Amino acid sequence: MNPNKRWFLWLAGMCILVILSACSSSTTANSGQSGASTASPNKDEQGQPPPYLTFKDASGEQVTLKRKPERIVLLNTEAMALFDQLGGTAVGLATAPGTELPEGAKTVDMVGEIQAVSLEKVIALKPDLVIGQAFFHAGLRKSLAASGIPLALTKIDSYDKVIETGILFGQLLGKEKETEQAVKEMQSRIQAIVEKVPNQPVSFAAITIMPMGVSIQKSGTLTLDIADRLKLRNIADDMPAGDHPGSVPYSIESLIAADPDYIFLVVHGTEEEGKERLKEDMEKNPAWSSLRAVKEGKLSFLPADFVNNPGLDMDRPFSYLAHLVYPDAFEN
Repeated sequence: MNPNKRWFLWLAGMCILVILSACSSSTTANSGQSGASTASPNKDEQGQPPPYLTFKDASGEQVTLKRKPERIVLLNTEAMALFDQLGGTAVGLATAPGTELPEGAKTVDMVGEIQAVSLEKVIALKPDLVIGQAFFHAGLRKSLAASGIPLALTKIDSYDKVIETGILFGQLLGKEKETEQAVKEMQSRIQAIVEKVPNQPVSFAAITIMPMGVSIQKSGTLTLDIADRLKLRNIADDMPAGDHPGSVPYSIESLIAADPDYIFLVVHGTEEEGKERLKEDMEKNPAWSSLRAVKEGKLSFLPADFVNNPGLDMDRPFSYLAHLVYPDAFEN
């Protein structure tokens, strides 16, 4: 073969090898970049893992938890039973008069009464989440945030809110499936009660007795929600609200004018304190004896379940009120 021709073929072969090598390197590089992208599917654009949970609390504020909370301080006594039933263990609790602590919570640190918790005690417990009550604890958010502590406000004033809060607790505790099953069982028990309620007109007044005063419930309470689901009519629906939109100022005259079939007394505190307050009022206002509910023995102090919230045992207050108002339908 001509030497010039051999030289040309050798040069052409070397060029082809260089081109193939470059293509191979490019493909390998691209392949490596693709693997890096799919190797961390659980990280955001900055390479950080996604938060454990993001949700909106009862005030509409967005709460983001980077990790599953392990040290929770529970300030909302309404949620105490529900939290305990779902397997939650708090490192700190608030208290309220007449509220019993779950058996497993009696050795937990107390941070004060629900309306006057000690911020210093809360922070000293080094919580990674504080669960508060929307009315009492909204003002703690900035102070807790300054210490890097997230606050989730809850408000359990209806049956639906019990379910909603239970589902949230299940997520916080990593027990979604167990919570879903427990909620379904509770719903089934309550449905069995509601289905037996007869269609008959029954009116009532729910009177709240608190250390700071007495009022007639108009809206936004667990007692009223249960009564509504049991087809009872609240006489306060037709009355103008007072300074607080959820209540009507108490007066014996307004009760006499409406003359409800039943009067339910809901005490925030102990029943003994409520009875003493009622006794004093009856002695001052003999007109109490003219009420039909009093004459017929249909004035009742409702048990603590209507204030403290029994959580997954919500069928208990449903059953109590149904038996009280519709004894014939629930005699068995």
